[in-house]
Amino acid sequence: MREVMQKAQELAEAIVESSVYQRMHAAELQVNKDEAAVKAVAEFVEKRQAVETVLAQSDMDHEQLARVGEEMEEAEKRLNEVPLVKEMQEARKEFTQMMENVNRILRLVVTGETDDGCSGDCSGCSGGCDGCGGCH
Repeated sequence: MREVMQKAQELAEAIVESSVYQRMHAAELQVNKDEAAVKAVAEFVEKRQAVETVLAQSDMDHEQLARVGEEMEEAEKRLNEVPLVKEMQEARKEFTQMMENVNRILRLVVTGETDDGCSGDCSGCSGGCDGCGGCH
């Protein structure tokens, strides 16, 4: 058990040291320091909470829901137009993909299967198993 925990620690350290994680972390720090980005994030969160509040009401007003939903979409559009936010979203997407590949590899080694049908035998895929991380 101790060896497994040690290897898990090593994996976690490798992830944190990866360029993918470093890019994401740096982008998040930049967003948190940028006034326009912070304002856009706060506005979107506020509008999303307004939608959630309307949805939670037992006698939901559909016109109000449409209005706050539209406001949330407009806030999301403004948020997505902030360059630092775009960079952060791209970096998070890349990190998520990396972590999905790590999990696929773990699942493959432990169970012999992945959720995408990749068996790890790349003889029939012509090197195109980008989804499972097995072949390149």
